[in-house]
Parts: sequence; structure tokens; C-alpha cells
Amino acid sequence: MKKRKPSIIGPTVILTLATAMLAVFVWHTLAERRAQTDIAEETQTIPETEPPTEPPGPTLPLIDFSDLLAMNPEIIGRLVIEGIGLDEPVVQGTDNAYYLDRTPERKQHKNGSLFLDYRVGKDFSNFNSVIYGHHRSTGEMFGKLKHLRRQATFDRVTEGMLYTPEKTYRLEIIASVLTPATSEFYHYVFLGEKSRETHLEMIRENAVCYRDVGVTADDRLLVLSTCSYEYEDARTVIVARLAE
Repeated sequence: MKKRKPSIIGPTVILTLATAMLAVFVWHTLAERRAQTDIAEETQTIPETEPPTEPPGPTLPLIDFSDLLAMNPEIIGRLVIEGIGLDEPVVQGTDNAYYLDRTPERKQHKNGSLFLDYRVGKDFSNFNSVIYGHHRSTGEMFGKLKHLRRQATFDRVTEGMLYTPEKTYRLEIIASVLTPATSEFYHYVFLGEKSRETHLEMIRENAVCYRDVGVTADDRLLVLSTCSYEYEDARTVIVARLAE
């Protein structure tokens, strides 16, 4: 009986098997790395240097008032309407006469100051808060408010800013008016919602220029008042809504 010769696996077969095993090993290694990368990306946190998705609210104070208050504790704000080049401190005295000829530093000067009516809250919490200022022919103080009675300027300049030590307000300019010094625009006492609604209607009816921003009796108004010369005791009045 003939002996059977042992089978011999050829080099080609061995090479093929080794290549297949190596390919499987490499595939598993790459798959594991991809899985680890996916997990790392899912758990990655946003760096602290990333900007916030929403800007901070406008109610935060954006101006440091420490130097101004050290100079004069009656400084209550800063009024800015960039579109007409207005940027001035606002004060509030114990009457409506002292700051007619005194600067925010309390120095005698014909320009005076922009001052809030002494009968309303310095936090602008009243429904109707009036700021007075001289109409200087040089354009200083409230000398440029008259430009907002022109429709083209009124359409272009829609907003301003009121900075206070506690909050920052956006001013939505809603009306410009030519009115007597004794008009109802200067009222500061309102007995209820009905009287506030009547006041808003009066603004709409008397405005030279008007912008409908949906103002309601629950809003707060800021009135800027200065002398005008169309007739005796005429006043230019700009009305804005305080928006936080």
C-alpha cells in the first residue's frame, strides 16, 4: 500500500491569507478610531472664548457714571441721538430754574443744561417725563431738535439712547410737534389708563411728523422740549417711547 504524501500549502495561499487577516485588523482599528472620534465630538464643550449666542440685554448700564456723579450727584443720565449729533448729560434739580443757566458742573453758563422736570421720578418711571434744554443757534444743547420737524430727517433718525446709572434705554422716536409752552404735552399727572390714552391721541393729532410703533397707555414716554420761534412761546417737542 502506497503512503499518502502530506499536503503542502503553497506560498501563494499563505500570502493571500495573511493579507486578508491584515486587512481585517486594519478595518477594525480604523472603525474603533472613528467611533472614538465621534464620541469626542459629541461630548466636546464650547470654549469659554466663544461669543454668546445672544447679546446682553439693553437694560444693563453701559456707561460708568462714577466720575459724573462725583462731579455732581444730580446728574441722572446721558442723552444721545447720534442722527442729529446730540450727546449731553441730563440733570434734575429741585426746580425747573436752577439749570437754565448752569452747566452739569454747576458753573454759570448761558447754555445751561439738559434737565428733567423736577416733579417726575429721576428713574423715568412716570408715564410722561419731560427734559428741557435751550435752543442754541450754534446747534448746542437742544438746538438741533428742530431738524426732526422735517419729514426727511424724521424718517432717517428713528432712535436714540438714554443712559442712566441703573439702566440703558432705547428711545423710539414717535413724534415731532410745534406746540405752545402751556400745552398738554407737559402734563405729568395722569389719573388712569383713559387719561393716558387721551394723551397719546393728542400726540397723534398734533404731530408734525409721526411714526406708528404701536405705543400704548402701558408704555413710558420721554419728551424733549426746547424753544421755537414761529410764534411767541412756541416750543419744539420730540416724543419718544422708552424701550428697555
